[in-house]
Amino acid sequence: MEFTSENTGTKIVINPCSFQEAFRLKSAIQKALLKNNVSLEAALEQDITSLILAIDSDEEILERMFDCLKKSTYDGIKITKDTFEDESARGDLYDIFFQCLKVNIYPFFKPLLSRFGIELKAPKMGESQK
Repeated sequence: MEFTSENTGTKIVINPCSFQEAFRLKSAIQKALLKNNVSLEAALEQDITSLILAIDSDEEILERMFDCLKKSTYDGIKITKDTFEDESARGDLYDIFFQCLKVNIYPFFKPLLSRFGIELKAPKMGESQK
């Protein structure tokens, strides 16, 4: 997935990571939600803030996210934590994380949810959650 940052105008390419890395990220997210008693269904229907805070405050998720970004680039350079030492790049961090989740985690849930007749639409960047 390729996009241009609305914040900096930087070309960003998010490539899928390995199955193992994606699965570790998915598992870390699930653990964080359980640890914080966050109901995914309630968060998506009512208030996504609790979901975001549970994920954003977990150090393991941060590590797994960067594992999943190893094959992705920011202005042609591999994305690492050092990418965000530049303060202007920090404004792109959450857009990059969101797209990384969309590319690597969403595919796990799409078929499962369709079996139960649930349509989960991954919003596009900039779309309102409500």
